[in-house]
Amino acid sequence: MRPREEDITGTETHAHEGFGAPHLVAMWPGGSAVVELRARGRLTVGRSRKCDLCIDHPSVSREHAVFHGSNPVTVEDRGSTNGTTVAGRRVGSGARVPVQRGEVVAIGAAVLVIRVAFEDDVVPGPPRRTGPTTARNGPPVIVADAAMRELYRVVDLVSKGDLSVILLGETGAGKDVIADAIHRRSTRGPSTYVRVNCAALPDALLESELFGYERGAFTGAVQAKPGLLELASGGTLFLDEIAELPLPMQAKLLRVLENREVTRVGGLKSRAIDVRFVCATNRDLVNLVRSGAFRQDLYFRLNGISLVIPPLRERRAEIAPFVEAFVAQACRDAGRPRLTVTSEAMVALESHDWPGNVRELRNVIERAVTLCTGVAIDVHHLPPPESGFREPPFDSLQRPTMPALLDPPPSTEPPLGLHDAARRAAQTIERRRIAEAMERCGGNQTRAAQLLQISRRTLVTRLTEYGFARPLKKRGTEAD
Repeated sequence: MRPREEDITGTETHAHEGFGAPHLVAMWPGGSAVVELRARGRLTVGRSRKCDLCIDHPSVSREHAVFHGSNPVTVEDRGSTNGTTVAGRRVGSGARVPVQRGEVVAIGAAVLVIRVAFEDDVVPGPPRRTGPTTARNGPPVIVADAAMRELYRVVDLVSKGDLSVILLGETGAGKDVIADAIHRRSTRGPSTYVRVNCAALPDALLESELFGYERGAFTGAVQAKPGLLELASGGTLFLDEIAELPLPMQAKLLRVLENREVTRVGGLKSRAIDVRFVCATNRDLVNLVRSGAFRQDLYFRLNGISLVIPPLRERRAEIAPFVEAFVAQACRDAGRPRLTVTSEAMVALESHDWPGNVRELRNVIERAVTLCTGVAIDVHHLPPPESGFREPPFDSLQRPTMPALLDPPPSTEPPLGLHDAARRAAQTIERRRIAEAMERCGGNQTRAAQLLQISRRTLVTRLTEYGFARPLKKRGTEAD
């Protein structure tokens, strides 16, 4: 059984008011409910009628769990008998873990999913809007690159049908954001959206989570439980890390795709489902098919169309808007005034290759916001070079056309610590500014010192310290 249509579509009224509050969609044998999650509030879930969400089922404890807040949402297990799991991972008693939109929370035999009403925040086409638009509990959606605008144009076309989609791209590139956009822009947008991380669920749990089970199917199955395929009926099922599915599960999923029916574990009766499949992986599925690690017939069934999400290093125009969005979000979460980012720090961020893509960028910004005690994030708030984060190459700092002024002597120093990295970055910035001033003033030290608002003696000292070639005095002219 899935949530009633009126319960789900009722949340769509928020889409015209801006970003809607998260809603908790709950389903259990014999019932369902939709409850709004309030910002900075708490929502108790359990069998007791005193709970905010009462799930009248024996597999649920009297006060089983508590959901906290709405941005982000976290769930706390209250020492329940049958436990609480998030995306297949068990929550320790008394512990709080974050819950993302689409992740499945299992409470006894009940299945709960967070759903959010969204504004249609991405408009492909000319780059008339490059600023970030952030959905609650989700990463910002940035469309400032030509390749991404073309990708979203294709997403608009693909969303109109029920074609299965495979999303390809490096880890952290934003495959889940594209999957979410496909669902929201489709006719299935008002219905259920379920996200399953195939790599996070153990093989022993994967079948029972996807297909559900009947009472008595195995030890501990005291009540029947619908699977995620049933939960997603009428909507979209996003299978993240599809390449990690074991071969036996691939065969069972193929039968579901062919027959559009699902049979619970221990069941005899098939149940018809209407599900759109969107899959994602950072691995080469074609090579996996050739090696026999992924079924060819399943690949053909899933591959209605493949969309490739370019890595962040190939869409550098989006780095600055992402930084702006992540800084704003991190400051908001920390309850502190909005920080700015210095131009030198932005150059460093835009010159990094970002092997971890948007996810890595978000972590770097959250770290910088934590370390920053002033009003602006600077280069010394970024990770040091030994952590894998590079200082910006000097060429990226708008190198002037005076090689004799700019080429520093080769460095044989060992990797720098955090404070040494900050000092080196400051020296690099100062050196660049001196070089630019000397270039603008044609090598005249007096005018360059005035431009830099320092004394000529200090400028001469810096020229010597940084190894600049001293300009030759022209015959017949006064000394500078």
